Amino acid sequence: MKYRTVAELVELAKNEGTTIGQVAMEQEILATGRNREDVYALMEKNLLVMEQAVERGMNEKVMSRSGLTGGDALRLKNHAKSGHSLARGVILDAVNYSLATSEVNAAMGLIVATPTAGSSGVLPGCLLATAKELGCERERLIYALFNAGGIGYVIANNATISGAAGGCQAEIGAAAAMAASAVVELAGALLRTVPMLQQ
Repeated sequence: MKYRTVAELVELAKNEGTTIGQVAMEQEILATGRNREDVYALMEKNLLVMEQAVERGMNEKVMSRSGLTGGDALRLKNHAKSGHSLARGVILDAVNYSLATSEVNAAMGLIVATPTAGSSGVLPGCLLATAKELGCERERLIYALFNAGGIGYVIANNATISGAAGGCQAEIGAAAAMAASAVVELAGALLRTVPMLQQ
């Protein structure tokens, strides 16, 4: 294994003059024994699943299996179009995309557990809203997902991502950390350049 802590991950990116996403992709290649093209293609497939979940939740009245919840992402989308929402732009999109994904999960639809099903909306919500705002190309999105995976890997190996073991904050906290790191990379910053992380 190339790293077990965030400090080691950042140091590797710094030493290799690359991004956390690229270091995490190399880790995946080492860990699985798959070739670069297969590892990249699998992450691209994950991205597609995220996009499809957001698309479904935003354009259909997706209800939970119990029928007790659902349809809120579509309602929020329509409310946003009215121009009366206090939230706007990337923040509103992130909330809407996250909600859409969560509703697809509650309906037993296909999602990517990032890192769990219960927190599956956080990463795609933040990442896809940021990509839309910045006009990012697909390759940057895929490497941002590797970045998120690298952070998730550290958390899973040093603490827990399990809601059963650590409560909901373990799931959502991990998802928030993964999303935050991925968004920073997607926005073009290298975490190795942040002075506080160099201490």
